[in-house]
Amino acid sequence: MKKLSLYTIFNLLIYLIFCILTTFAHAQDNEGVSEENAVIKQHFPITVIDMQYIVARSSAAVLVREELEDLKKKYSLEISNEEEELKALQEELSSQRSILPPDEFSKMESEFREKVERLQTSVAEKNKEIEVILNRSVNAIQTKAIQIVTNIARERALAAVLDTSTVVIAADSINISNQVLEILNKELPSLDIENVNEDEVEEFSEE
Repeated sequence: MKKLSLYTIFNLLIYLIFCILTTFAHAQDNEGVSEENAVIKQHFPITVIDMQYIVARSSAAVLVREELEDLKKKYSLEISNEEEELKALQEELSSQRSILPPDEFSKMESEFREKVERLQTSVAEKNKEIEVILNRSVNAIQTKAIQIVTNIARERALAAVLDTSTVVIAADSINISNQVLEILNKELPSLDIENVNEDEVEEFSEE
């Protein structure tokens, strides 16, 4: 029987030690994963919310949309009346073209153009007003919702609250959107669109 050299025996020992250490390391890793999974099952410190759903379904947002629709109808009627007046003025201007002296007709034409420009400016301002009211209302509602989410996170000692728009898959059991919506409707049932401004948004965020 051929004897093994000391060098060969040494290599075999090194190989056995390496195998033992590798097996032990895998066992430790598996044990750590199992313990981590057990902790997650017991208390999962992350929830998700659908902020777009919360804001859109809130009582305040529903009322804001209704009030803005009424405001749009009011402005549309005002603009329509002004357009009718301009149309009548344009027809009168056309009929006077061959009658009035050039300088007088030019003056009337200039006045007509100024009225058209004023109406265009008025329309732009009204659209901007509606846009600003909508944006400020949404910001106020969203800021209040974030405040509510923050309070829930503190009470539950949550590590993170994610929006569903950034999550691929999430269990319904960790979605607290309806809970946030319920509290939001109690604490902010409506908004005064004529007075909502940036100060109100800052006030909500400081509470």
